[in-house]
Amino acid sequence: MILAACEGRHWQYEIAEHADGYAVRMRDLYTGDVDDDFVTIFRTMPVALAYAQMSAAFDRFASGDEADEDPESATDLELCERTFVDLSSRLCDGGISGTALEAWEEQRTGQPRRALH
Repeated sequence: MILAACEGRHWQYEIAEHADGYAVRMRDLYTGDVDDDFVTIFRTMPVALAYAQMSAAFDRFASGDEADEDPESATDLELCERTFVDLSSRLCDGGISGTALEAWEEQRTGQPRRALH
């Protein structure tokens, strides 16, 4: 279930429920495809929302043409980044890559771990 979404210029950053918290995933605005390689999992909703807003602001800033440059996009990005960093540090939630979480789960359910020492 999608709880919130923030739009950049080329991508939509969706916050969805996840077994371990909240997943922020990227959806291509032109094709509608979800990019499963760039999913980030957060334990708290405020940090996930701040990350999605920061990512969308960066998408708008990075895709701007130099001739059509909007000074507000740089200010918006800076504000979103500060908000994310502040919330992330206060709530101790830096997020984890979806692929790292999958590897962790695979290791946990795999063969017994061996200690080499």
